[in-house]
Amino acid sequence: MSESPEQRRREEHEEREEKTALRAEIRAARRAQAGQDQGSSAHTQLCMHAAGLVSQVRPAAVIGYAALPGEPSIDAFLESLAPQTPAFLPATRRGEPLRLGRLTGKVAELPARIWGIREPEDTDTVAEALARVPGPADLLVLVPGLAYDGSGVRLGNGGGFYDRTFGPLGELAGLARAGDPAAAAVRERLRFVGVCWERERVDSLPCEDWDLTVSAVLTENGVRPVQEAGA
Repeated sequence: MSESPEQRRREEHEEREEKTALRAEIRAARRAQAGQDQGSSAHTQLCMHAAGLVSQVRPAAVIGYAALPGEPSIDAFLESLAPQTPAFLPATRRGEPLRLGRLTGKVAELPARIWGIREPEDTDTVAEALARVPGPADLLVLVPGLAYDGSGVRLGNGGGFYDRTFGPLGELAGLARAGDPAAAAVRERLRFVGVCWERERVDSLPCEDWDLTVSAVLTENGVRPVQEAGA
């Protein structure tokens, strides 16, 4: 027997409440740990494992992020990578997909934009930026999350930027479905690895049709492949 619309609405409301509560819990824990984590061995270990992942995958480019206080910081890794391998950082615009710009210096020297996130000055759409990266090697996307489960489902900050850009119903997927060969080629090369603290890995998270999922999760303890749904 299929569930009624009212039952489905109730379940969706409960999922939203669950996500909101978990976000608040993780953010509080990050604030409490920020002073201890910043510059600590946890960040050093995280960057070491990120470098090991790049040595293994040998991507044509890495799409990272500029860490906010309390977030797992890969800033040092990206700065050391950029002279040899193109490293991109996202730029956010409310309600829009992410844009990307090349990292050419220190992350801390970039201007802080919306929500205090440090972003490159010159940016392009994701499709435009990544289409210029010579192939056929992978394009490695390191996706920050508040939590990840064992199936690669992500709990983000709630803005929807990564889903809106890279998800199954996002900008790149829409361009590819519309017949854009460059966007389709970029999508084929993308490889998603989530980033969070080890303590933020959880058993299960709700997943919607539009949610971006990852194939592995990077923490200060290493890189862990996820289990495929149904496996």
